[in-house]
Amino acid sequence: MIQQYHINTLGPLRVTKALQKNLSDGSKVGIVSSRVGSMEDNGSGDNYGYRCSKAAVNMVGVNLHHDLSPKGIAVALLHPGYVATDMAGGGGISPVDSAAGLIARLDELNLENSGGFWHAEGYTLPW
Repeated sequence: MIQQYHINTLGPLRVTKALQKNLSDGSKVGIVSSRVGSMEDNGSGDNYGYRCSKAAVNMVGVNLHHDLSPKGIAVALLHPGYVATDMAGGGGISPVDSAAGLIARLDELNLENSGGFWHAEGYTLPW
């Protein structure tokens, strides 16, 4: 679990903090989360480390939203969908389609919808 926290939770925070001096009014921060980090949408359990690390990165993203919005910087938590990777056993959508959805969400991101938890397909996810 600790390694998953280092990668999935602390990684996005460290990268954002390291690059913060390069961000200015109109900048956007997208953090890859997962719907398995949703408390409300958890109907199956298991995967404790991954789920907990993604729930924690959602909190990181909301905190960054509060810290960065006054500077004109928008933040989004993004679920890429069920992507055909080794982790998903090869099933799911193509990485190219997932990336296109994430880019579309970032294109739509602004200060009014900053701090949200979005699926790559465009709908909001429950916390």
